[in-house]
Amino acid sequence: MMDPVTQSSDSLVGQGAIFVLGLQRSGTTWLSNMLVGSGAVAAVAAEEHQGVHESVYFSHFSRAFGPFDDPDARARFETGLAESDYFLLTDLPRAFLTKAVAASRDHAEVFERLMRRVMMDQGCTRWLEKSPHHTLLAEDLAARYPEAQFVCVARRSRSLLASRLAAYGRTPSQGVKRLADLLRGALVNALYTRHLERFVAQSPRAILLHYDDFAADPVTGRGQLVDFLQLGVDPNTLESAYKANSSHKGRAKQTRRLSALDGMMITLGDGAGRVLPLGLLARIEAKRRARRGADWPEWVWRRSGWQP
Repeated sequence: MMDPVTQSSDSLVGQGAIFVLGLQRSGTTWLSNMLVGSGAVAAVAAEEHQGVHESVYFSHFSRAFGPFDDPDARARFETGLAESDYFLLTDLPRAFLTKAVAASRDHAEVFERLMRRVMMDQGCTRWLEKSPHHTLLAEDLAARYPEAQFVCVARRSRSLLASRLAAYGRTPSQGVKRLADLLRGALVNALYTRHLERFVAQSPRAILLHYDDFAADPVTGRGQLVDFLQLGVDPNTLESAYKANSSHKGRAKQTRRLSALDGMMITLGDGAGRVLPLGLLARIEAKRRARRGADWPEWVWRRSGWQP
């Protein structure tokens, strides 16, 4: 296999790439860990990140430092990426990244050179990236990587929001804030689900899996994944090597945490999210993200302690 740094730009179009998309707590980590567990798919992963690590590359790194053709912005981008957990977990030398940046025409090409090297080092023929932040960028990724495949994951609002209430060690909100969080969460889930449904309907390179159905019948779900991705492995090899998040077990117990009023707010959010124009929901979400700015997750530079 050709060294990724010496590959021509024209050959870097997402060959072998698998992007896993879906809202946080929808099961993207679980499915990604299964795919990597098969031994056929490479990814950047670590126990401290519950398995496959999120790159937030296209949502954050390729946007926050400035245009790629600006040498100063490109240097800031390279430093930020080099100091990130994502790059450090590859065990690649900084010199590799410097050469990849110098050889590339844009951020997307840098990422493919990086991931193709990870794929070679792990002895695989496919590479995987999983970041919920990339979900609404599905069309952009498909256009930039015309040979990539996409595994899209949706989850019913009731089980998803029950999981999110106490996720990551949070203390569940109460009172009016709790109801507002549930309503907003259901609306956002409707936006993401509808966006993925439209994307999958338009792209033969994408498949939509429903977490609740997959969890209820993982044998069928694994078979669908293997067939769609043409991995050439026994579906039974899709086993995660990492400890499952709490959301992967005890779904009935989590759902019972929701009161009747909680359920009403979720139903209201689901209904509104299905009726309101998709473009309107997307604009509302875009404005919310714009107000929050780059909003870097705290775990991006956990190992180095670097700050942008």
